[in-house]
Amino acid sequence: MTESLLRHWLRKAKRGNERAFKALVEATRERLFWPVRRMVGTDEDAEEILQEAYMALWRESGKRLPDRPDAWLYRSCINRAIDRCRRMETTRVNLEKVARQLESRRAARRDALGVVKKGEVEEVLAQSLDLLGTRERAVFILRALEEWPFSRIAELMAISDSTARNQFMHARRKVADVFRSRGLEL
Repeated sequence: MTESLLRHWLRKAKRGNERAFKALVEATRERLFWPVRRMVGTDEDAEEILQEAYMALWRESGKRLPDRPDAWLYRSCINRAIDRCRRMETTRVNLEKVARQLESRRAARRDALGVVKKGEVEEVLAQSLDLLGTRERAVFILRALEEWPFSRIAELMAISDSTARNQFMHARRKVADVFRSRGLEL
């Protein structure tokens, strides 16, 4: 989806065209949902965050239009997810799904390690994620699982590329240390 088309829909929405706003939502929803879902742990929380972000964009459209609605929405959703995680310490990432993703990415290197029990990977992943701060967890998920480039993460989180890289390296080191302590490799 091009930024110009999203801006076009947003301009039409500003003039009261709800169908244009609905088109903007439909064009961006899927890309926003999954990173937020992984961060907050439930479909319901992710849906609520997306709803809040879209409503904020609708209210924003009465003022100055964002130059890049897609980037504005990503930043808004990720920041809302970070805030939600801070408020709800018990909110967890869907460990089973993340564990499956990690296992599939390590499948080629796992020959020397043998077969790892699914429950053990989930347990080790949970221990590693507990060590990460909210921002480190967000950077780790966006880079390791979503495979976003550091420049995109930096833009989304309003930090420098080097800060995004540093936060990812710190997070990866913490996660890898926990895996190594259990005799596994990340």
